[in-house]
Amino acid sequence: MAATARDRRPRRGIIGAALLLAAAAAQAQNDPLGKALDAAQQAQRAAVASQQRVDQLDDQTRALLERYRSATWQAQQLNVYAQQLDELLSQQSAELQSLRQQLGDLDRAGEDLTPLMLRMTDSLEKFVALDLPFLRDERRERIAGLKRALGDPQINAGEKFRRILEAYQVEVDYGRTLGVERYDADGETLDVLRVGRVELYALAPDGSRPRLWSAGAGRWEPLPRRYAGSIRDGLKMARELTAVNLLELPLPAARSAP
Repeated sequence: MAATARDRRPRRGIIGAALLLAAAAAQAQNDPLGKALDAAQQAQRAAVASQQRVDQLDDQTRALLERYRSATWQAQQLNVYAQQLDELLSQQSAELQSLRQQLGDLDRAGEDLTPLMLRMTDSLEKFVALDLPFLRDERRERIAGLKRALGDPQINAGEKFRRILEAYQVEVDYGRTLGVERYDADGETLDVLRVGRVELYALAPDGSRPRLWSAGAGRWEPLPRRYAGSIRDGLKMARELTAVNLLELPLPAARSAP
């Protein structure tokens, strides 16, 4: 019986410990501090998530603000450009109106210039006919072009007058230059050297038979053979094959006035 009593005392200790553990667990579940800590942790996690959403919204707001500022700046630039275009358009409109008025004045002046331009063209035609016979087809075609322009109502007076002055300038330039051309004269091919408006000289294509144009007789006159070399040199100068130099060539005798 004594041994049985000793065996029961340890079992009572085990049961007591289990009861203490159960009581501690129950107390822990009903502890207000634990609940507060859990609530604080949940609130902190919610605050972090909320701050993340705020940061994301803040980034979007900054991006939208930058886009707004950029669009505002572009709108300002477009307004300035539009103002500049308006000013330019106004200036061009004024210039166009001025040009129209000038053209009207020029057309009225052209009516007064027409007789003068006709006389100038007629004088130029007579001058070419009496001049040395060089570049005859080219010069005649130029005068024919002037006559066609004078009769064309689509060409204004200013352009007509400019072409006449240009033709006169070309004729003036002939007097300051050397020229060369090849043409047939009386069935014979000649290389013709023009020395300004002073005289025409010619050689056969083989460099022989030097000649001089006689304006009085209206034909080619033979020259001594010693002038063939000078004429050849002049032809090279006119073709820009050699540097310009002095030429020893005869000049026509001056005719006395009747």
